[in-house]
Amino acid sequence: MAMTTRVDIVSMEKPIFSGTATFVTIPTEAGEMGVTARHTQTLSVLRPGEVRVHQDDGSIVRYFVGFGVVEIQPHVVSIIADWALTEEDAKQLDPNELEARMGEEEEYVREYEQRGQLDFTSAEMIMIEAEERLKWIKDMRAERGRR
Repeated sequence: MAMTTRVDIVSMEKPIFSGTATFVTIPTEAGEMGVTARHTQTLSVLRPGEVRVHQDDGSIVRYFVGFGVVEIQPHVVSIIADWALTEEDAKQLDPNELEARMGEEEEYVREYEQRGQLDFTSAEMIMIEAEERLKWIKDMRAERGRR
């Protein structure tokens, strides 16, 4: 039996996943990080992107997370995100609606920048999350169509 590590993924709204994994892929500011059992202790900033949880049975469960933090201990991975989507969530979201919402977010960013009430970093974070979320949902839908 393969060695496993406990994985907990939570968003501000609710717990998303709690279980064991043989391998976890996590998007961080330093790049994509792969984690196995007995990984060295690490604390990193989470970047919007896909988390892949490789389970004991060989299946891979995918989640999309927003900004947050990840703490890695030798036998526990804790991912705390502002928000997160499951594969089921992705199936229920309309990419066209998300693209329209991205346009609204771009306008929101422009308005606040013009008034001097929004710094570049905040604006960039809003747009990164929106773009990455849309890309992930389109990928999930394309993959579902190939099955």
